[in-house]
Amino acid sequence: MIESHIKEGLSKAYAIAVAHKAGMNFARPDFDYGFDGIFRDIQNVNGRYCDNGWSIDIQLKSTINVLYEKDCIKYDLEAKNYNDLVATEVGAPRMLVLFVLPKDQDQWLNITEDGTILKNCAWWYSLKGMEPTKNANTVRVSIPKEQLLTEVSLRQIMNKVKTGEDI
Repeated sequence: MIESHIKEGLSKAYAIAVAHKAGMNFARPDFDYGFDGIFRDIQNVNGRYCDNGWSIDIQLKSTINVLYEKDCIKYDLEAKNYNDLVATEVGAPRMLVLFVLPKDQDQWLNITEDGTILKNCAWWYSLKGMEPTKNANTVRVSIPKEQLLTEVSLRQIMNKVKTGEDI
């Protein structure tokens, strides 16, 4: 399998694991129209769990190429993806999920009897309302390090969506 597909699969595994730990579904669109997945909220109504219609569309990226600075991670996002993410006239909120892997491929996944370790982690970032770019190739985005995607942060993000707040 080519390296980019391995990275993509590991990033999806991370997003799925975070969603499920947060008590949500992770859906994958049948066709690629700019988004790789959807976090879908689940509610418990009288002991029956069902989808409540709240969702977040995600553009999932996986890379070993980021710049770590004191308070942020800098990543060169493809211009087409950037422009998809800045749109404001959309039904569901959109966010970038950037999964960062170690440079050494042997460290990406380690499975033993004692546990499974998937390195490293992902950060989330909403670009809603930023100016579209005319760049042909990439746009450098700066993601605050505090925006680590965990089951707790995903639940907090979804709660904002449900109350009409921007993420």
